[in-house]
Amino acid sequence: MTINIDEIARVLASCKEYEILELHWDEHRKQQLKIALQQYTSEPFCVYRLIRKEQGNTIYLLCLASYQPTKACESEYSPVSFFRRSVPFLLLFAIFLMTAFFARYKDSFLSATFLISLPFVMGALFEYLRSISSKRVASIKNVLKTQLWVMFILLITSVFVLKEGTICVIMAFPLLFLALVSGALLMRSVCNYLWQPTTKIYSLALLPFLLLYFLPQHASDHFGTVEREMIIYAPQTEVFRAIHQIGQIKAEEVPKSFIFTMGFPKPIFGKTEQKAEGIVRTIEWERGVKFEEKVLANYPPYLLSWDYTFNKDSFPKGSLDDHVEIGGQYFDLLKTDYQLEKIDDQTTKLILTIDYRVSTEFNWYSKVWIDYVLAEFSDVVMTIHKNRLEHR
Repeated sequence: MTINIDEIARVLASCKEYEILELHWDEHRKQQLKIALQQYTSEPFCVYRLIRKEQGNTIYLLCLASYQPTKACESEYSPVSFFRRSVPFLLLFAIFLMTAFFARYKDSFLSATFLISLPFVMGALFEYLRSISSKRVASIKNVLKTQLWVMFILLITSVFVLKEGTICVIMAFPLLFLALVSGALLMRSVCNYLWQPTTKIYSLALLPFLLLYFLPQHASDHFGTVEREMIIYAPQTEVFRAIHQIGQIKAEEVPKSFIFTMGFPKPIFGKTEQKAEGIVRTIEWERGVKFEEKVLANYPPYLLSWDYTFNKDSFPKGSLDDHVEIGGQYFDLLKTDYQLEKIDDQTTKLILTIDYRVSTEFNWYSKVWIDYVLAEFSDVVMTIHKNRLEHR
C-alpha cells in the first residue's frame, strides 16, 4: 500500500489528528512527515498508541503538540535504544539478586516465597516487559522460549553468583520453570484480553522481596519411607555377612546413576565394629564425608537395623549443598533396615527400608526428589552387594 506523506501532513494540519496502522509507520516516515508538515504548520506533532486495535493491529494516533487527544491512548510512543529497552530487564535482574541475597541472609532459600512467588512474578514481568518492547502479544511458543532463557540466566546466576550447588539447582529447576511459565502465560492472557501493557506495574517486581520480609515461614515436618528390594542369587547367610563387611568400594563397582551427575558423592568404604556402646557401622563417601550408623537390631541372617550419628565434621564444606545436608534443618535420615527373606538355598530377597524427615514449605515437592534420590542410592548399594556375591 502506497502511503502519501503529503496527504497525511495536510490532514494532520487541518484536523489536528490522524490515525495510522503500525505496519505503515516507522522512524523513516516519521522524519518524512516532520518535513512535509512544515508546509502547513510550524507546530510539531506527537505520536500515541491507541488502546483500540484494528484486526489485532496496533494503531498510532498522530496529533499536533497543542492538541489533546480525545481517544483512549497510552503514553506517548517514541523509539528507544536497545540499552533503554534493556534497563527494565536489568533492574528486574538486580531485584532478583537483592531478593536472593536477602533470602540467604534470612536462610529462606527453601521458602515458598523465594522458589515460587519470585519466579512467578519475574515470569509475569518479563512477559510484560517483552510485550511493551515488541508491542505485540507473543505466541505460546515464544513465551516458553523466552522463559527458558530467563531460567538459564537464573540458574547460571545461582551457581556462579549465589554459589548454590548443582544439587539444589537441578532439584529446583522444574519448580522454578513451572512458576516462571505460569506467571508469563497469565500475563500474556492479561495483556491479550484485559489491558495493554504500560510501565505502571513495574513496582510489582518488589513484591517477592516484601513477601520474603513480612510473611512468616511455615515449614512443617514430613516423615516418609522409601523401600527398595532386590533379588540376589546367593545364600541368605552370605548376603547378611556381605552387608556387614562392606570394605573398600572400587570406582568401577559403583553403578552409574543420575544422582551422581547431580553432585551426590559416591560411597567408597564401610565397616562394622563392636564398640563399648554396641555395634557401629562406619560409612565413608567421596569428598571426605564420614558418619556412623549405630546398630539398633542385629538378628542374623534376617534383620539389620540402625540409626545415624552425624557431627559437624561429617560433611566437610563443599561435600554437599547446604540445603540438602543430611541431619540439617531441611532433611534428616532417621532409621534404616535391611530385611533378608530366603527364597531358596541359593536365592535371597534383600529389602532396604529408609525412614526420613523433610522440613520445607513445600514438602509435597521435596518428597518427590528425596524419594527418587534415596531409591537410586539404595539401588546403587544393593547392586554393589549383588554383583560382589554373584560374580565372585
